[in-house]
Amino acid sequence: MKKVLLLMALGLILTYCSSKKAAAEKVGEPVVQYRDDFKSVSDKKKVEFLNQLNAQNKTASVIILTKGYKGEDVSISNEKKQLYNGNPITNLGTGIAGYIKIDNTSNTKIVDKFSKKEAVIDSENAKKYKFIYIMQDYTLSNPFKITYSNTLRPLK
Repeated sequence: MKKVLLLMALGLILTYCSSKKAAAEKVGEPVVQYRDDFKSVSDKKKVEFLNQLNAQNKTASVIILTKGYKGEDVSISNEKKQLYNGNPITNLGTGIAGYIKIDNTSNTKIVDKFSKKEAVIDSENAKKYKFIYIMQDYTLSNPFKITYSNTLRPLK
């Protein structure tokens, strides 16, 4: 009986230790989601938006900056060039701070100079998804929350 109780206690201790270690390994990485289950614009509006950004071809994706931007210095670049450098501010009515076309054949890096944190949008994921939503949340160890999607949310 004592051996059974000792084995059960040891099993519980090992279970708790392993889950904390796994969570600690994720500290500093951005939160990443893959979703298409939210409200979308019509196909006509989606095509108009992509035409406006000249992002219709398969080598283009669109980064959409969403909630949490309050004027911090943000930089977006890929291996080839600087794509954006500015201070986006989220429109509280629309929840959008800005959008930019990227080349999805190379990795794209977004840097928040206030928190000195960065996130990388790897080309493999960018090729699969047309829209990449990036939210900021300073309660996380890495303030970026990235959502890959093929659904365009209403921007207005």
